[in-house]
Amino acid sequence: MSELHNQAASMSFQPSPETETGPDSHSQNPVDLSGWLEGGLAILDAKGRITEINDPLAAWLDQAPQALIGCLLWERLKARCADWAEPLAALLRQSGPFAEQRLALPNGTQPDQWFKLELARHVTGSFARFHSILPPLLEPGETTWNEHLRSESARREMCIRLLRAESHLYALTERWPGVVFSQRADFTFRFASSKIEDLTGVSIADWQTKPHLFWHVVHEGDAEELRKHLQLAKTASPPLILTYRIRHVHSGRVTYVMEHRQPSISRGGLVFGYEGVWLDVTRQTLAEKRLSSAAWKETLSVLTMGLAHDFGNVMAGIHALSESFLEQIGREHEFNEGLTLIKRNAHQAIELVHRIINLHHAKTGETSYYNLNDITTELSDLVRKVIPRRVEFSLDLCPQALPVYLDAEELRQVVINLVLNAIDAMPIAQPARLVVRTSHHPTLPSLPNLHGPAPRPPAACLSVQDTGSGIKTRHQACIFDPFFTTKPAHKGSGLGLYNARLFVERHRGAISVETQEGAGTTFHLWLPEADFSEIDPDQPGPTRGCAPDFDHAKRSA
Repeated sequence: MSELHNQAASMSFQPSPETETGPDSHSQNPVDLSGWLEGGLAILDAKGRITEINDPLAAWLDQAPQALIGCLLWERLKARCADWAEPLAALLRQSGPFAEQRLALPNGTQPDQWFKLELARHVTGSFARFHSILPPLLEPGETTWNEHLRSESARREMCIRLLRAESHLYALTERWPGVVFSQRADFTFRFASSKIEDLTGVSIADWQTKPHLFWHVVHEGDAEELRKHLQLAKTASPPLILTYRIRHVHSGRVTYVMEHRQPSISRGGLVFGYEGVWLDVTRQTLAEKRLSSAAWKETLSVLTMGLAHDFGNVMAGIHALSESFLEQIGREHEFNEGLTLIKRNAHQAIELVHRIINLHHAKTGETSYYNLNDITTELSDLVRKVIPRRVEFSLDLCPQALPVYLDAEELRQVVINLVLNAIDAMPIAQPARLVVRTSHHPTLPSLPNLHGPAPRPPAACLSVQDTGSGIKTRHQACIFDPFFTTKPAHKGSGLGLYNARLFVERHRGAISVETQEGAGTTFHLWLPEADFSEIDPDQPGPTRGCAPDFDHAKRSA
């Protein structure tokens, strides 16, 4: 403390050549108290009495330095502004060696003056620094800043404040996971963070100069609804909070964004522009849609299960009655052929109903060992019943058994989705062919357009091949993204291929696609062949499963 005392005395307490320190000189040269106070310093004893004070602070207190020796600094400050009594008391209540307090001095019709009082305490006393500072950010009006920037110190503080604000803004816009923007009334952007280029494929420079781009990026299914909300914004003061889709202009990838948009409106209702943010909520929207879909499917399954049981009972009665009539007539009877056909078709209908019921009863999440050929054969029986007659269907099974460890119900859902997509991709007016194929691969071939980790060999592959229109080159990079679809809004959710990718990734596999515009598409599901070490044999549970008789399966194949 003594060293601090000596430095302050030697550096800051020498009278300036222009200022006389006697009381007469102060009365002859009144001080301009509205000026900028820089470097006001005082040394206080343990009770807060002034032991030394420099000329700038003494001049601001309108006293000679000698006249202030022994006075309480707090009382002199409160005499200058009575409103400072409570802030000064709060400052003295602060513990620790260092304390500070901001103080505002009302200045009539001029902008308020702001000061900072800083204390460095010691057991024998304290060191005080009192100086002007710029007002808080929102305190001054737009036309009053020049009143605060007359001194070099104030301009330096303003420069530092602006640099800090710029640094904070840069950190916010670059690290914020969404987009921060300021948009003009014509929907060009004054400012937008760089994330907007990743979401839309449009450069910042284009966003700043091309008004039509905004409505080109907004998904056509949401554009009309967004326009209605923007019209309402002219009469509503609360900010707009919307969720809508935007489309990447190059890849076609669809992203759901939640937008918080605050319009800037004149008194006459003219929109000057908007301030807002985008946040990518694609995953949250996906989860909501899945939850809603699951709830509806659960309700629908209750209804269809009852109908399927009733239909099965009706067909069982027809089958039993035809069988009874066949036993009562001879082979030469004229009704024998018709009753045999009725019996055979009724039996096929009963089997189909049983397959549908089994699909409803099956649950995902139950993993076990299967022969991929068996699952594919079972699925092909169902596929033949649902594909249009114009589509030629064939099944090409691997001659050897393909052991896999997976969730069979999830695989069924994935394959059925691939088959339905293939049917939709094949033009009605042209001959169409659909092939479902299984194959064994001791080593992995070259896999273009692969999504997911390449499985360890040997690998089993299930392929769905069609002769449809193929996939356009610009869409190939994003067909496995959630919600991406080229179908009309009422026909496709954009989740089929996304779920297929999730399925193979969960089972340590991958999915690849071979496609050519106008020539068809083939999707390959790559799965590691089971070596029967996938589960702990000592671990009980419903997913443990048992290895099927692959020798028998191989012989039957």
